[in-house]
Amino acid sequence: MQTSYHTKDNHVYQKVMIRIDNTPENIFPSLGTTKGIQKWFPELSFKGTERMLFQLEKDVFEEMDILRYENPNFIHFTWADGEVEILLEAQEEGSQLVLNERLPVSFEHAARDFAGWQFKVKSIKDIAEDREAPEMDEQQFEAIQKEIEKNLNLYNKG
Repeated sequence: MQTSYHTKDNHVYQKVMIRIDNTPENIFPSLGTTKGIQKWFPELSFKGTERMLFQLEKDVFEEMDILRYENPNFIHFTWADGEVEILLEAQEEGSQLVLNERLPVSFEHAARDFAGWQFKVKSIKDIAEDREAPEMDEQQFEAIQKEIEKNLNLYNKG
């Protein structure tokens, strides 16, 4: 898995790329359907191809707009005050998944959010390659989060 980060125009950006041993046609149902997405992100669900719901608590949901939905190659949606897009590109053997995320610099938990998406990308790969999605290792997660904070120079302003 490759990751990169940068800041520009009061936003922080993350790009995550990973190779998956499967076709976009077989991977996309794990990204673009409620049944599929809940295998790796149980709090998310779809309302057609125009809205997603993020369950924050038992009966508390945040609604997100789907900005672009192109089966089997692309999904782009709002994410809090930012956006997430996931692109699947067919390759000679398998696929390349690219996740791009943009959040405002003012987003309080940007590094935690970026680290969470890295874990989710690994889960998508495992599910697409017929493996169980791994349990999150809190120590590893915190180490990734601290590395992201350092890379983006977050929380050291002043």
